[in-house]
Amino acid sequence: MTPCDECPLPEKIYECCGRFPDTGETAAFLLDGAVSVAACPHLDKDGRCRIYAQRPLNCRMHTCGTFEASR
Repeated sequence: MTPCDECPLPEKIYECCGRFPDTGETAAFLLDGAVSVAACPHLDKDGRCRIYAQRPLNCRMHTCGTFEASR
């Protein structure tokens, strides 16, 4: 389990996973099975990062205010 697993999907996509940071690449992602939004193409159908262990430096360096506030 990662700190990101508890993050609500709309917040996660807005805050940090709206695109792949190295290329800016996006893919269509369905929120609640109905609303299509642009998101990182490495998110699985549940919004978890499929490459978390090998994620790029930009993802590793991201400071999440929500996670920090909950510590």
